[in-house]
Amino acid sequence: MQFNLQIDNQRHTYDIKGDFKYGDAEVLIDSDKNAIEHVDWFDHGYNNIRLLTESEFVDLKTNLLQVLNDILHQEGITQLTQLEDYHNVTNTSEKHQKVIEKTRQLTKEHFNINLNAVCARVSEILKKEVQIFNPKLEQEIITLRISRPQSLDINPLHRDAYLDFYKDTINLWIPIAGCNEQSSLPVIPGSHTWNESQVLRTEKRGAKIQGLTYNVPGIVEGPRPLKAIRPNPDYGEALIFSPYLVHGSAINQNPNTTRMALELRPCLK
Repeated sequence: MQFNLQIDNQRHTYDIKGDFKYGDAEVLIDSDKNAIEHVDWFDHGYNNIRLLTESEFVDLKTNLLQVLNDILHQEGITQLTQLEDYHNVTNTSEKHQKVIEKTRQLTKEHFNINLNAVCARVSEILKKEVQIFNPKLEQEIITLRISRPQSLDINPLHRDAYLDFYKDTINLWIPIAGCNEQSSLPVIPGSHTWNESQVLRTEKRGAKIQGLTYNVPGIVEGPRPLKAIRPNPDYGEALIFSPYLVHGSAINQNPNTTRMALELRPCLK
């Protein structure tokens, strides 16, 4: 089916395939653990927060350039001098898919940054203690998200909490390169409290875009028109949001700049 979405009042369309159905009459966040119940931005479901100092951000970006170049070297792909030029060396879908298979599986051993300190800052904001380790998966959830310009390097609109191992988490989307009002992650404010009976979606691993199958169920309809915004955090900030918030379809409209962001999903203790 042709899917229609507004991001900051601009219409986007793309084809998404799958078997779609409405959920049960329930609000998932009311019955599951709620990481954001004590924050003053609960009604929105998200916020931009200061997470890193200037020097920490520079160190993290340098660190990620090294991590990505190691992956490119393993795949026999030309290495980069700056992350924003990634699309110039991965000009085929095959090359890109090989890279993102590995950027989805990062661990704390890849990083110089103190992820425990990051979790301590998030714990203070949430008034709940979080940790980088996810006991349901017995590992950390750390992903480098890469979106080439003018591409469909995107997830469908979704809630992370449809997957059980994400229910007890909080999302941190940290801009690294090429992130701006044309490329940063869209969210639908207030959608974390939508009733499932008004949400039309696929099953897990049931959504396909350009032949690729996605783990998360793809959402194509809600109780109101799907109008997303890009909160567009600055470098050194993070977009923090509930795993029940509908988000995704982060189309990169920049003409010649790859967008990269680091995703962390600290888990409630």
